[in-house]
Amino acid sequence: MQNIYETFEFSKIQEYLLEHAKTEVGVQLIQQLKMMDDFNAVNNSLEDLKEISSIIQRYGPLPINPSLNAIRIIEDAKKTLILTPRDLDMVAEDVLTSLSLAKFISKISALYPRIEKKISTFNDLSSLEKEIHRVINSAQGIYDKASPTLFQIRTKIRKVEQQLQDKIATLSVGFTSYLSDNTITIREGHFVLPVKSVYKNKVAGIVYDVSDSGNTTFIEPIEVVQINNELTSLKVQENEEIRKLLKGLTNLCLLQEEEIIQNNQIIGELDFLSAKAIYGNSNGHEIAILTKEPCLDIKNAKHPLIDKNKVVSNSFKLTEDKRIVIISGPNAGGKTVSLKTVGITVLMNQSGLMVPCEQAELGFFKNIFVDIGDNQSLSDNLSTFSAHMSQISEIITLAGGKDLVLVDELGTGTDPKEGEALALAIIKYLEKKHTFAFISSHFGALKEYAYVSKTIDNACMIFDEKNLLPTYRFVQGSPGKSYALDVATRYGIPVEVVESAKAYVQEHDASQSSELMDVLSAESARLAKLDKQLKDKEVELAKLQKRLESNEQNLENRREKLLEDVKEEKESIIKKVKEEIDYYISQMKNPDIKLHEIIEIKKKIEELEEEEIIEDYEDEISIGDYVSIPSLSIYGRVDRIKGSKAHVQSDSGMAFDVEISKLKKEAKPKATKIKPTHDYEASINTKISLELNVIGQTVEEALYSVSKYLDSCRIKNMKQVRIIHGFGSGALRNAIRDYLKKQKDLKFRPGGEYEGGGGATVVIFND
Repeated sequence: MQNIYETFEFSKIQEYLLEHAKTEVGVQLIQQLKMMDDFNAVNNSLEDLKEISSIIQRYGPLPINPSLNAIRIIEDAKKTLILTPRDLDMVAEDVLTSLSLAKFISKISALYPRIEKKISTFNDLSSLEKEIHRVINSAQGIYDKASPTLFQIRTKIRKVEQQLQDKIATLSVGFTSYLSDNTITIREGHFVLPVKSVYKNKVAGIVYDVSDSGNTTFIEPIEVVQINNELTSLKVQENEEIRKLLKGLTNLCLLQEEEIIQNNQIIGELDFLSAKAIYGNSNGHEIAILTKEPCLDIKNAKHPLIDKNKVVSNSFKLTEDKRIVIISGPNAGGKTVSLKTVGITVLMNQSGLMVPCEQAELGFFKNIFVDIGDNQSLSDNLSTFSAHMSQISEIITLAGGKDLVLVDELGTGTDPKEGEALALAIIKYLEKKHTFAFISSHFGALKEYAYVSKTIDNACMIFDEKNLLPTYRFVQGSPGKSYALDVATRYGIPVEVVESAKAYVQEHDASQSSELMDVLSAESARLAKLDKQLKDKEVELAKLQKRLESNEQNLENRREKLLEDVKEEKESIIKKVKEEIDYYISQMKNPDIKLHEIIEIKKKIEELEEEEIIEDYEDEISIGDYVSIPSLSIYGRVDRIKGSKAHVQSDSGMAFDVEISKLKKEAKPKATKIKPTHDYEASINTKISLELNVIGQTVEEALYSVSKYLDSCRIKNMKQVRIIHGFGSGALRNAIRDYLKKQKDLKFRPGGEYEGGGGATVVIFND
């Protein structure tokens, strides 16, 4: 039996859904998405989707943050008895997400009872979140004051580090003629001097490393060995205290493991529903009306995997009165696409998704049986026809009155007369079993039988007879021609050959039976009656359109009144947000400000920026341009552009991701000469950015920049930084990662979803 998920390429639909998922649980639910075999399950899924879709359209996306799978986190905790700061932070973030969701839904809960019921099952873990965030900061590090002991240890560490820096700076001046570089660096946790290898015997101390070229030897002077040893001892004490703190938090999590997992699963389910709604809404899909009994009425369906600019919409219908449709028409006219459009629509509906059409009423089908495409089976040594018959045998044996059957080119691959007879017999057998089916075929006997039968309908793919081209339009109610002889003429078959073929067809074309003529006469009368009903409906629609136009004008008047009412409130909000941003920017200029405080201020500024209503600009912005955010009084340079956002490095040293429409292009600032200096203490006290951008540099330049940057990070005792190298050919990325592999005091990983992805590498220094 053909796999319906492979036949309809359902995995591509799942890939689109994954683009909108934020949580590991949501991703897992999308990957496991299948056609449900229970009516209530499908109905509940669609009702939930209906509420989520309405919420997103009216109130915006749900406040769901990235989340890990709590089941995995808890299992790790039971094995290791200690969780990482990242895992603990994600547990705490789940708590904050649950609180945000509860607050978000509380304002509209009366309108969405199903979602409100899910939200009401959240467990209140506020005390756990507060305890975690008392210890772990926003950068997933440990606060100095997480415990009195840790505070004392880190105070001593800073004192010893300052003593060490002062000593090494003094020594650097004394040994300056022997050094290959003026930068102090760290190797294996020890402050060392980069000594030219030819002078290595001039500096007494311990050799910790040699450069790749062999020209530089990194030596720890004997004068700082004792200080370094003291610092190493303090670092060991620091790590042990951090371990105790993490173990305590891990034990707290294990005490509330069921509540943590329950919250995590609810967040993941809401993320799953949200991804389905966003995908459906963004593509103009609709939620079908679901009925218990099988039926199919799809209006203007478009295959979701065909280019939107090329796909043709079609309508399809099956009822108790017309359960089988025979589709005929020219080759390459769209019969197969029509079958797949019906199949993917029913499959998506019973998987709890919106369907790609303007409107649909779909019954519950127990199974979808398909035989579409090339059925030749080389592994089973079967011909195309044999494989086709093997599939059909299973289908007609298993299919019943609550199943949907889709068959392409029934009976082909053998003698036409025998194939036609067999196809007609199969159609009658499916008709007897009350099966719902769409079947494509060229056989005239099937088209004629559809006229005679009360439960079978003809359909065709419309062909442009003038230009001899397919239109891919599906019309139900009449059969289609193959146009084989006309197309043969178009492609150069001699006229004599085509005329001979036409004569043969006319000679062997049997006249229509009287029974068929009676059916056609009755059909003509029915169409005349429908034509009169259609004209009556047109009159009613004209009246309805007039009423709608009047209502639309009333709504426009109300909209204008509402806009006037909110104008004053809008101006008040803008003024308040600007004042807060000015305050935070002024705080960043404080020379005593700490790194974690800068990160917090940056986060608040970005949050305020999102809240503020800012005038749009139409400047054409490119990488390297100097820009300003006028409403925030921020000036900087564009480092990179992704989609509708630009990454701006401000003149104050901060980086922001800003909508391009909010940026105003500015002139390049005039360069100022900087007097060179060899002041080692100044280099030690220089503020270091949390990221290094080497895009546009050669491999040699980038490696030099990375080496200098990491040395500065080591001196500043930084925990985690990011190197931005872009995608390109991959040479720059590979060279940088090969260099990082040789560094013993750090580890690294590719950037995450919000860290630049494969275009960046995150470096984590070992404690």
